[in-house]
Amino acid sequence: MPDIRIGVDVGGTFTDLVAHETVSGRRYHHKQSSTPKDPARAILDGTSALLNMASCTAQDVSFFGHGTTVITNMILEGKGAHTALVTTKGFRDIPDLGRQARPHVYDYRVRRPQALALRRDRYEVNERIAADGGIVTPVDPDEIVALAEFLKSKGYAAVAIGFLHSYQYPQHETIVAQILTDHLDGVFITTSHEVAPEYREFERFTTTTMNARVGPRAAQYFQNLEDGLRDKGINVPLYTITSNAGLVDVQTVKRLPVRTALSGPAAGVGGVSRILSRPELGGLITFDVGGTSTDIAVLPKGTAATARTREIGRYPVLAPMIDIEVIGAGGGSIARLDAGGALTVGPESAGAAPGPASYGLGGTEATVTDAALVLGRIGHGAGLGEDMALDRSAAEVAVMRAVGNPLGLDAQAAAQGIIDMATAGMARTIRSAALSRGHDPARLTLVAYGGAGPLLGVGVAGALGMQRVVVPTAPGTLCAQAILVSDIARDFSETRIVPLADSEHDALTDVFQDMLTEGAAWLTSEGIDPAHHRFDCAIECRYKGQNFELSVPFGIGEDTSQSLRSSFDATHKQTQGFSLPDRTVEAVTFRVRARSDTLSNASRPSQVSAGAQGDAASRSVHFDGRDWPTHVLPRAALGGSDTLEGPVLLEEATSTTVIPPGWTCHVLDDGTLDILRSNAAGEDGGHA
Repeated sequence: MPDIRIGVDVGGTFTDLVAHETVSGRRYHHKQSSTPKDPARAILDGTSALLNMASCTAQDVSFFGHGTTVITNMILEGKGAHTALVTTKGFRDIPDLGRQARPHVYDYRVRRPQALALRRDRYEVNERIAADGGIVTPVDPDEIVALAEFLKSKGYAAVAIGFLHSYQYPQHETIVAQILTDHLDGVFITTSHEVAPEYREFERFTTTTMNARVGPRAAQYFQNLEDGLRDKGINVPLYTITSNAGLVDVQTVKRLPVRTALSGPAAGVGGVSRILSRPELGGLITFDVGGTSTDIAVLPKGTAATARTREIGRYPVLAPMIDIEVIGAGGGSIARLDAGGALTVGPESAGAAPGPASYGLGGTEATVTDAALVLGRIGHGAGLGEDMALDRSAAEVAVMRAVGNPLGLDAQAAAQGIIDMATAGMARTIRSAALSRGHDPARLTLVAYGGAGPLLGVGVAGALGMQRVVVPTAPGTLCAQAILVSDIARDFSETRIVPLADSEHDALTDVFQDMLTEGAAWLTSEGIDPAHHRFDCAIECRYKGQNFELSVPFGIGEDTSQSLRSSFDATHKQTQGFSLPDRTVEAVTFRVRARSDTLSNASRPSQVSAGAQGDAASRSVHFDGRDWPTHVLPRAALGGSDTLEGPVLLEEATSTTVIPPGWTCHVLDDGTLDILRSNAAGEDGGHA
């Protein structure tokens, strides 16, 4: 009897689905047009198509996990429920005060975004807990009951509760939440100590309010999906990938939907090192290129780094997230001349509809996809997963109108300029991201995936002086594949400011013990045998007087306060350029990642579904100002140990891998492409 595991990644244009048959190791890939008004519908329809491809039934499904952009889109579009914020008396204006930081210091026109809960929607409660945990003013239950009746009369759909010092002393939040729950039937109620149990009230209150705003709609979405899967006969738990690339159960994500704000991109970054078959690759830079944007991440040791907080839609989100940079450029980025006559590419995108001119859906703008088609790097008959062939003549017309005619260039020169401009912008952002984290991109390996990642990857690597590019199997659906090798995991955190000193070492471990107990209880509730419980511990530290922290790993029973101090000094010097060995170091925020490795170990493919075989062909492709006769091969026809000298194009259903002159591609046993700069190319050769 087949055993099928399904991973789904919901994007703005397509919903990617992958089915893994654990017995044979075969994988099946499918792209379904997304349905933004009801994202669950595309998932359900795509699941039916996927099961048909695999000749399986709903009863054969043993696991279902998905990544979603639903929460991200709600935040970016400013949509959400009518939300009230309940806070400590005297602190109603924290969401407006913020950090007094300006994105552009000397631009007086810059305006910060409006608070997620307007001032008229923020209510003060006469309660107070001191920084040492002492009760200054206890909660008056009658006051909270009266507040509940008032909130009910105003018709709020969600309530966020954020009190002073509740990250460490949550008892007042717990009392108020219980009273409001008893009196506000059907209202989504969330507390800051559950959403973000860390200090810094502005970020904590904002994150909690964001969780409340998206909570009702998110809960409905997850419920609709869960019900739809059950109606299809898929009676397994529904898991969702979080922004830190951990799978959590649907009940947890209903309470904490803000934890999925970067769900889809995080899955790819978190799982890419597990999918690759070459552990000796070392440090990586992931390069996930879609139609509108490109997501990159620097993985200096092959594993993803975590950002403590980051902005989404200009609002801070205080939650562990994969450290990802987003570039406003992709396959659909529009090329045009600015007011000064200079060529620009992006950030505006043609999207999926009308899309690039070559789609034939009414679009007339020249895009990166059109330029690649004019250069011959994409076949004019190439499919896009939905029986859509590209129109080269339409692409040439668009490229000439936007760039060629105004600059007096022929179609190929204009198209080359578009590709060069897009490549240079991506390379510039990658270089900045790597150097700001203390790493030379030339010493790392680029992992190219997404629909356009393999198309542009080697060109970007060449511009960065990199020597190696890796393209995983089925790169267009890698984020969905990554869900199948992700751990069931949840992050726990707690703020306790403790000096790093031998005399305080027991205090450090005591904080961790409480979180380890909580993490073990959660894993057990997920049905995970204690033998498979895994815990990763880290402490965010700072020099006394600093207002930012750096994370360093901590091994309980292994590391001492002195070794932790040494690790912090080294990390500070690498990322900031200096260390202060005579300055006191403080531990600030303690983090535990509770996870199980049972899913990831069960999901490594022993065989890749080959799909349709095709015949080799050849055509003229433009590289570096001249036409090259270029082999065009279906990637599915390649076998392990094959070696290909560029120029070569490798085509598959959802992506084309471009191997320009001066690069050599080695096909690994599992179908991964290992592309190396040829010695003959020289240090500056191989640019696309």
